[in-house]
Amino acid sequence: MLKAIRRVLAVFAFFAVLLGVLKSVINWVSRSGDDDHEIFADEEADAI
Repeated sequence: MLKAIRRVLAVFAFFAVLLGVLKSVINWVSRSGDDDHEIFADEEADAI
């Protein structure tokens, strides 16, 4: 039973690390200043 709990916690930890890496990559791309990677266009920029 203890092994099963450890394995479940290890799976949760793995996915938490994976999501953290994904979030940091997304933040790095958004900080690069390149507008080609934007998902949504700014409505204010289109109105000008």
